[in-house]
Amino acid sequence: MFALFILFGLLSGVLGAMGLGGGTVLIPLLSLIGVWQKSAQIINIFSFVIMAFFILIFNIKNGLTKVFEALAFSFFGVICAICTSLLVKDIDSALLKILFGVFLSIIAVVETISFIVKYKK
Repeated sequence: MFALFILFGLLSGVLGAMGLGGGTVLIPLLSLIGVWQKSAQIINIFSFVIMAFFILIFNIKNGLTKVFEALAFSFFGVICAICTSLLVKDIDSALLKILFGVFLSIIAVVETISFIVKYKK
């Protein structure tokens, strides 16, 4: 089981560093091996904060991040995260799993359409 956590961590780290959102892969993988949905989200958030910190430092050093915009986005992101966490704390884990699946499905459809439109031109 520990080896799976290492593998999932590596995979989500690579995807997170590429800007794809490691949680998009990490949460479903953890759920598949029986980790409770809310625990999977907590693990994802914890790993995301650590990864984001190091990625942000790397990108600032290389001049790839505009600090003011990053701070503004982060401020409003934190506000929304706090509000959302207060809303979801009482939602059943099974419903949360369904909602996350619907969210991922919507992203898949939007990305597929975007890909088709882009390469059709």
